[in-house]
Amino acid sequence: MVLSKKAIIGLTMATLLTTTAMAQQSTTDGNSSTITYEENYFTEFKPVTLHDMLRSVPGTAALLSSADEQLSGRRVRGFGSAGDQILIDGKRIAGKTNSLGLQLKRIQATSVSQIELIRGTKAGLDVQSEGLIINVVMKETASKSNTVWTLGGEYTDGASVNPLAKLTHTGEVDRVKYSLGIDASINDTLKNYNDSFFTAAGAQYQNNTLTSNSTRKKAFVNGGLEYNAENGDVLRLNGQIEFDQSDSVETDDQMHLLDNTVKLYGVNTDFSAGDEYQVTKGVTHRPLHWEFGGDYQHRFENAGLLKTLFVINKGRHDFDTAFQGALNDADLAPAFGNFATRTHGEKILRSSLTNTFASVHTIEAGGEIAINDTGVSTISSTGAGVDIPSSANDIDVREKRFEAFISHNYAIASNISLQSSLNAEFSKITQTDNINDIPNFSRNFSYLKPRVNLRYDVDGQNQLRFTAERKISQLDFGAFGSSFDAEDGETDGGNGELRPEDRLEFSIAYENRFADDQGSLSIKGFYNKIRDHIAKIGVYTGAALVPANIDQVVTKSVPGNIGDAKEYGIEANGSWRLKALQLPNAIISGKYILRETEVMDPFLLVNRPIQYKQKHEWLITFQHDLTDIGTSYGVNITNKGAGGGFGGGTGFRTDVIEHWEKTNKPKATFYVEQKVFGNMKLRFDAKNILKAKTGYDLTKYTGNISLAAVNYNELRAASNARVFKLSLQGSF
Repeated sequence: MVLSKKAIIGLTMATLLTTTAMAQQSTTDGNSSTITYEENYFTEFKPVTLHDMLRSVPGTAALLSSADEQLSGRRVRGFGSAGDQILIDGKRIAGKTNSLGLQLKRIQATSVSQIELIRGTKAGLDVQSEGLIINVVMKETASKSNTVWTLGGEYTDGASVNPLAKLTHTGEVDRVKYSLGIDASINDTLKNYNDSFFTAAGAQYQNNTLTSNSTRKKAFVNGGLEYNAENGDVLRLNGQIEFDQSDSVETDDQMHLLDNTVKLYGVNTDFSAGDEYQVTKGVTHRPLHWEFGGDYQHRFENAGLLKTLFVINKGRHDFDTAFQGALNDADLAPAFGNFATRTHGEKILRSSLTNTFASVHTIEAGGEIAINDTGVSTISSTGAGVDIPSSANDIDVREKRFEAFISHNYAIASNISLQSSLNAEFSKITQTDNINDIPNFSRNFSYLKPRVNLRYDVDGQNQLRFTAERKISQLDFGAFGSSFDAEDGETDGGNGELRPEDRLEFSIAYENRFADDQGSLSIKGFYNKIRDHIAKIGVYTGAALVPANIDQVVTKSVPGNIGDAKEYGIEANGSWRLKALQLPNAIISGKYILRETEVMDPFLLVNRPIQYKQKHEWLITFQHDLTDIGTSYGVNITNKGAGGGFGGGTGFRTDVIEHWEKTNKPKATFYVEQKVFGNMKLRFDAKNILKAKTGYDLTKYTGNISLAAVNYNELRAASNARVFKLSLQGSF
C-alpha cells in the first residue's frame, strides 16, 4: 500500500491526538526538558563501562544502536553543526576513526557522575539536537587508577574459534587524567549465496552457488590525556592507531543448464549445456589508520566560553584482487587481476565562542576549516599477469571547506525555547586524474544553511518540537573517477561534475515522558524536498553530434544529478519500563519509520522510489536486569539495511541497462551476562540469529532500459553465518 502525502500527514496528526489523550493519564511534577540519572541510580546494575550504564536508561536504545553501528568511525567529513547525539561533558568526542561507539565501551563507569537526557534544544551544547541528546557528565576527580580487561573467543558457524582481548587502564596524577587501551581480535565472516539466471522467456539457464569466507585481524591502540588547569581551562588529547589486515576467498560454482554466453572478467564467454565452471576470487586488504585529536576550552570573564576542537587522521588501503577459473574439473588457472590503492586524510579545526546575556539569550559564533585528501589508483591485469593499460585509473581529490556559523538560543519562557542558526559553507574541490582533459579540474561551492528549532514544554511530561532546516550533502569522492567492480569484473565510470544534493527538511514532533520514569513515546512527521538528487545518468559515447533522443540511445551510465526528489513520512520512538508487569528492571524499546520517496527516473521517465531508501525501517530491543542474582539478558531485532522493508520489503535501483529490486530480512542479536567471582562478568553473544538474509532481483536489458528488451533475469538469495562470542570481563 502506497500512502499519499495527505494520508501520512493525517495519520501523523491522528496519532498525535491519540497519544496526547493517553499521555494525559500520567503526569509528572516540574517543567524540565532534561531528565537526570545520578550515579546512585546505576548502583544495583553494577555497570563496568559507560555503555553498560546507558543500556539501563529508558529511551537510549536507538542512539546506542546507532553508536554501535559506527565502530569504524563517522563517514561525514568535518564536524559540522550536526553530529553524534551522545556528548561527554556537553562536548562531542574530538575524533572520527576514534569513534563514539568504541569510546562508550572504554569509558569506565566509575568515572561517570551522571547522565542527562535532553529533549529538544538546549544552549551551550556542541551539536544541534535531532530530538534527543544524551549528555554524560564526568567526575571532576576519578579513582587514582583502574584497569578493565576482557578476554574471550568468537566462533563463526562453519569457521573457527578466534581469540579476542581488550585492556583499558585509566588513572589520575594531580590535575592530569590519562587512559591507555588496546583492543585486539580476529573475526571470521562467512556468507552463502545462491544465484539463479533466467532467459527473457523465463527458462533457467544457469545456477551459481557461492561461498565467501573472510578473516580479519585487527588491533586498536588508543590513548587519552585530560588536563584541568587551576583557572578552569580544560585540555583533552586523544589518539588511535589501527593495525588491520583482511583476507577473503569467494568460490563460485557455476552450473550451465543451457547453451549461453556469459560475461566473465569483462569478456563474453560461450558455454554449453552441462558445463561446470568454477571461479575463485581472492582479495587481500591491508589498511593502516592513525588519528590524533583534541579539544580545549577557556572561559573569558566577560566574553564567554571558547571551545576549540581539532583532528588529524590518515589512512591507506591496498586491495589485491585475483580471479582464477576452471572449466569442467580442470585445474584452476589465473584469469584476471586488479590492484587498487586508496588513501584518505583529514585535517579539521573548529572553534566557537559562546556567551549568555540577559539570562535568556545565548549566542554561539565560530568557524570550521576542514581539508580532505582522497586518492584512488587502480590497474587491472590479464590472467598472464600483463597489465591492461586502458584499465589504469589514477585520481586525487582535495576538498578545502570553510564554514562560518552563528547560533542564537532564546529562552522565551521557562517552557519555550527557540534556537535559530545560520551556517555559511564555502568549499573548493580540486581533482587531478587521467580522465579529464583539464589537469587540475576545480569547482567552487557556496551555500547558506539556515535552521530553526522551536521547543514547547506543554508540561513536565509533554513536549512539542518544530524544526526547519536546509542541508547540503557531501559528495562521494569515489564517484568522481572510474572504479573497478569486482562483481562483474568491469570498470565503472565516474563523474567529476557532480553537485551536492540540496535538501529542505521540515518536521514536527510530539513527545511524552511517562510518569515515574517508566519510559517515553515520541511521534515525528517529516517532509524533505530535495534538489539535484544524485543517481545514475546516461553518458553518450558515440559521435560528436549528440542525438535528440539521447536517453534512448545511451547504454552507459555514471553517477549524476537527475533533478528534484521528495521524501516524507512518520517516525515513532518509544521505550517502556515493564513495572506494571512486575518487571521494574525490564525495558522494551522500539523505533519505526514509515517513509515515502519519489523521483523521476531519467531513463524510464516514470516516478520511482529513491534508491537505497527503505519504505519501512524498524528496531526493537528488550533488556532485563535480574539484579538480585546478577543476571542480565536482551535481544535486538532490526531491519534498516539499504532496500529492506517491513516483511522483507523491496528497494529499487534503476540504471541505464538494469533494474534492481533489493530485499533485506530482519537481523537479530541476543546476549546474556552473569556476574561471577565477585565483580567479574561472563557474557555470551549470539549475532545473525536469523542469518541476516538479503537478496535481489536483477533484470538486465539489451540496450537502453527504456526499449524494454530483456536480456536476462537474476535472482539472488544470500545469508550470513551465525556468530557466537563468549567473554569474561573484570577490573582491578
